[in-house]
Amino acid sequence: MPTTFTVFSLGNLADMDTVEGNTQAENASALVGTTFGAAGDALVNDAVTFAMGSTGFGGGTSTAYNQNNSPSETFTIDGGAEQTFDSTAVFNATITYIDGTTATITAVVFQDTSGNTYWAPEFSANTDMAAMEAAAIRSISLDSLAGNNYSGMTGSRETWDYVTCYVKGTRIMTAKGERPIEEVKAGDMVLTRDNGFQAVRWINHSKAIARGKLAPIRIKQGTLGDNAPMRDLLVSRQHRMLLRSKIARRMFGIEEILVPAVKLLQLPGVSEEPSLRPVSYYHLMTERHEIIYAEGAPSETLLVGPGAAEAMGPEAVEEVLTLFPELEEEYVEPARPILQNKRLNRFFLRHMKNERAFV
Repeated sequence: MPTTFTVFSLGNLADMDTVEGNTQAENASALVGTTFGAAGDALVNDAVTFAMGSTGFGGGTSTAYNQNNSPSETFTIDGGAEQTFDSTAVFNATITYIDGTTATITAVVFQDTSGNTYWAPEFSANTDMAAMEAAAIRSISLDSLAGNNYSGMTGSRETWDYVTCYVKGTRIMTAKGERPIEEVKAGDMVLTRDNGFQAVRWINHSKAIARGKLAPIRIKQGTLGDNAPMRDLLVSRQHRMLLRSKIARRMFGIEEILVPAVKLLQLPGVSEEPSLRPVSYYHLMTERHEIIYAEGAPSETLLVGPGAAEAMGPEAVEEVLTLFPELEEEYVEPARPILQNKRLNRFFLRHMKNERAFV
C-alpha cells in the first residue's frame, strides 16, 4: 500500500485534539455541520499530495501516525515544509459530485498541530473509496461524528485519481507537424480525425506524484495498431483511446470506440509507469470533443459536460466558461461511444485469442 497518496485540503480549522498525550480527539465534534467545496469552487481542486516526513510513521503505533504525539511524527504536503501529525477522527459525511449527485460515506479527517486539516483516502479498497473515485467531487459535508478515539491514522492508504490527460513530452500532430504538448498553445491548429485541423481553445496542466492511481499508463509502440502509437505513449489512467476493430462492430454495433487507458492494462504492451517523481498532466480542449493524434495514436481531447468544468479549478472554470458558455447548459456529445463496462474484458480476450490487431 502506498505511503504517498492524495488527500483533500479542508483548510485551517478548530483544533480537534485539545488535550495532548492520549488517543482522543476531544474537540472533533466542532467540525460537525461544516461543508468544504461549492459550485464554482469544487473540492477536487484542493487535492494535494501527502508523503512521509523525515520521521516516517510507526514510532509508537507500528502502522500509524500517532494520535498521542509520542513520539511526534511528521509528513509533507506537495513536498513542502514538514508538518507534525496531531489527530484523526471519522465523520459520517455526504459527498456531492460536480453533476449534483450525492453519496454517503464515512470520512477520515486528520490535522497537524497547527490546525491544517485534510480528508484522507481509505486504507483499503472499500465502498467509501469507490465513492471517492466515482466522479469529480464538488463538496463534502461532515454530518455527524462517527468516532474520535483512535491510536492514530494508518500510514499506508489507498490512492485517488481523477485526471484525464496527456503526460508532458507527448507529441501532438499539429498544422506545423508533431509538437510536444507543453509547446502547444491556445489558437494552435491540431489535426482531428473527423474535422481536419481545429483550433485549440484551451490548454492547462497539473502535477501529481506518479504513484498508485496517479501513475500514468504506458502504451508501447504499435499496441493499438500499425504505428499506433508510433512511439511509446504515456497518458493518465482515465484518458480514453480510440480503438477500431471488426470485433467491436460485432460486439457493440460500432467499429470505433473510446476506452479508458486503465482498461487496456490486460493487453500486452500496456503497463503502469510508477515513479517517485512528479508527473505533469496536460488537458487540451477544442471547440467540440475531437479525436486527435498523440504519438500517432488516435485519442481524445478533454470532454466537458454540464458542470464538469468545475473539476478544473475556479480560475480555469471562469476561463473555460468564457470560451464555452454553452457548457453550463448543453450536453456535449462525445466523439465516439465511450465503453468501460464488463463486456470489454470479453472484447480484449477475443482480440488476443484470435490474434487480431487493432486497425
